[in-house]
Amino acid sequence: MTTQRQVPPRTLDDVYTHVGLVEPGAATPKRPNRRGELTRERIVQAAIECFSEYGYTRTRVSDITHRAKTAQGNFYRHFTDLDDVFLAAMHTGLQELSEATSRKTTTSGELEALIEVNITYLHAYSRHRHILRLLREAAAASANEGFQQLWLQLRDDFIARTRRWLEKLHDRGEIGDTNLDLLAESLGCMTEQMAYVHVGLPASTPKRERIDELGRALGEVWFRALPPAASPSEH
Repeated sequence: MTTQRQVPPRTLDDVYTHVGLVEPGAATPKRPNRRGELTRERIVQAAIECFSEYGYTRTRVSDITHRAKTAQGNFYRHFTDLDDVFLAAMHTGLQELSEATSRKTTTSGELEALIEVNITYLHAYSRHRHILRLLREAAAASANEGFQQLWLQLRDDFIARTRRWLEKLHDRGEIGDTNLDLLAESLGCMTEQMAYVHVGLPASTPKRERIDELGRALGEVWFRALPPAASPSEH
């Protein structure tokens, strides 16, 4: 058995700061009026569309402001640069993914619970699939190393949650001894790659039935990967 430091829960904004994408202790901007809020929301939505259509490396501020039907001056009242608006564009999707893997399941039995968690994760990914897929592009192509650190940190957080779940099963005697770090890594990589390849990359969003099928397959593989508990004679 290996041990791993427990990672305390953090907000997504805390993660942005931790990886260097947001300056620590940055002053909180004044809350905009309703008109300002609507302008910001329109810019973020336009950014999501532009990044999804053109990619992370080819999107320009002018593309976003043109689609948002606003002036570049309005853009810079709310955002410092393209990376800043990219973070805002990803925020909802990343938050949903985190919640999908953290929430309690409603089914009984470990197999059905694993299927439910994976289906929930894939549906959350599908709702934001274009912008979430682009995090990999930003991690690989951006001169800002913070995006690579963000991708790795979010991945590590997912794996850490999986490891804590495995540890609870082991402590209750429901699974046998194994390297929990490697098992959590393997399970996390499988779900991440399935989401990226089968939900993020296709030309059109997969149908709900297809996402359910993928989630069920993942849940079944997760369940079969759990090491069997030791028999009483082995204690």
